[in-house]
Amino acid sequence: MTIDEQYCKGCFLCLHYCPKKVIGKSKKINGKGYTLPYIANPDACTMCRTCELICPELAVTVEGGAS
Repeated sequence: MTIDEQYCKGCFLCLHYCPKKVIGKSKKINGKGYTLPYIANPDACTMCRTCELICPELAVTVEGGAS
């Protein structure tokens, strides 16, 4: 899973909708001034792709898992 910091707008929908709580809030801010999420618990990821599907900015990419 990757989060493209250039496109992320810090809405944290990925964090709220992740059923396994893989994503957390960081203190990092991107060039546009948005606070960014980060992959807090990668081992818990089941690759359900909910984070990728819910992201309005297409900033989250999940490689592998169900299509």
